Amino acid sequence: MIGSINMDYVYTVKELPRKGETLLVETFIENPGGKGANQAVAAKRLGAEVTMIGAIGKDIVGNKLKENLEKEGINVKNVKKVDFPSGNAMITVDQNGNNTILVYPGANLHIEKEDIDRCEGIIKDNDFIILQLEISIDTVLQAAKLGKKNNKKVILNPAPAKDLPEEIYQYIDYITPNETELTAMTGIEDIELAARELIKKGAKNVVVTLGEEGCYFLGKEELKVPSFKVEAIDTTAAGDSFNAALAIALGEGKEIEEALKFCNAVGAISTTKRGAQTSLPFITEVKNFYK
Repeated sequence: MIGSINMDYVYTVKELPRKGETLLVETFIENPGGKGANQAVAAKRLGAEVTMIGAIGKDIVGNKLKENLEKEGINVKNVKKVDFPSGNAMITVDQNGNNTILVYPGANLHIEKEDIDRCEGIIKDNDFIILQLEISIDTVLQAAKLGKKNNKKVILNPAPAKDLPEEIYQYIDYITPNETELTAMTGIEDIELAARELIKKGAKNVVVTLGEEGCYFLGKEELKVPSFKVEAIDTTAAGDSFNAALAIALGEGKEIEEALKFCNAVGAISTTKRGAQTSLPFITEVKNFYK
């Protein structure tokens, strides 16, 4: 897992604030987060051995974040400390589980290409390289390139949406945008047409997460896999849990439709609990959910 490590400050409100509006917060929680760390924890809880490559600040928050990953059983030997504040995010969640998120990257932008080069041996020792876009694009590109060079499966979760260098697509085995990110990347609102555009650019497989509608897949075949109906209270880490589940399911050799069904189940469970890492399910929960 090569990506961001943040502290999340989560505020629950009745309705998301409008422009110029001041609201009283109903509850406040401090949770470890960041897309990279969330996906690392999710993958570990689902049964993978996980190594985290990232950066934290030389501050109290950074110490807490590293200790949390260690507690989850994740290899943190390549999480470096830098002279910048640890990354953080302010998350506002309404009573329907909808959210808005403001992210301060901080230390996360100081994972350098050279750090990835130094970790090539670790890349060789792992089956999947999972990336997001809360770190430098140059670093993401280098990681994808080294992943492909060493014949590893590369999953890119293009969140938050950013312009990507055309070169990167040829290194990506699975790209996993949501609808908003897909449109931002392609300028196309039609999901199928936009997914085909990413295939044209060089991505081998496209998985579009559709929230309560499930997900859409385009690769050698085309599939729409429905979601599981649950009472969602917080969607904060649903996409992160989905991406981790994709690596787990593919690593176990599941066919793509069954793999995506598993991803939808994991994502659905995560929406029934509040917070980012606090909402990520363990594999036993997923098995019970299937039953």
